[in-house]
Amino acid sequence: MAPRPSLAQRYEWARERGRPLIGGHRGNPAEHPENTLASFGSAIELGVDIIECDVHMSADGELVVIHDHTLERTTDGQGLVRDRSSAELRELDAGGGERLPLLREVCELSDEHNVPLAIELKQIPIPYPGIEQKVVELLRETNLLEVAAVISFQHRSVQLLKQLEPRLQTGLLEGARPIDPVRMMREANADLYAPHYGAMDPELVEEMHAAGKAVGVWTVDDAAGVLWCRICKPDSVFTNRPREITPLLLSLD
Repeated sequence: MAPRPSLAQRYEWARERGRPLIGGHRGNPAEHPENTLASFGSAIELGVDIIECDVHMSADGELVVIHDHTLERTTDGQGLVRDRSSAELRELDAGGGERLPLLREVCELSDEHNVPLAIELKQIPIPYPGIEQKVVELLRETNLLEVAAVISFQHRSVQLLKQLEPRLQTGLLEGARPIDPVRMMREANADLYAPHYGAMDPELVEEMHAAGKAVGVWTVDDAAGVLWCRICKPDSVFTNRPREITPLLLSLD
């Protein structure tokens, strides 16, 4: 069987074609509870190029997929994710009877459908010591090292990930426009720059490309965001509404 393209290769091909990779941000949360297997499966069915998930660590050290550090917004539970065992977390309703998935389950779904996976480590404001090593080991076990990216707002985590596994694509998340983003990327030894789309401009994309870096923006859910992507031409665009936004992004030229 021919080897599957790496995530880096897919980014290169997207740039050559002149259209961004499309990412399902927390899957397809417009139609299913966010960060659940139903949400990820729906995004894959809609043809996204990447699925994105958020990862925390349970009290017993399991990698659990949920966005917030607290349980109240997306489940029927209360308190901090880190204070519950994985068994307790799995008993919670994440919406419509869905359960919080383990990262391993999302990796298996990604592998089954040959859809790359972007994993955000939720290290701010509450850190999870050792989460980087656990994620790298899981990606090795599931043979996803070259078709996954791990990103974080915590730049030290990104540095550590690259030290642990040089083959892994890593990325910096940013909500604002730094003075020198290229230097920031080099210091973190990161491959992907992931700003909010409103903190992107054409010059930033050009600077990143000149430095050999890719740009993936979040979260584009309306016509204004699509228009800005048309102007700036990032390499990937993540959306909460893949059914509606994907056709608009596919028309970028």
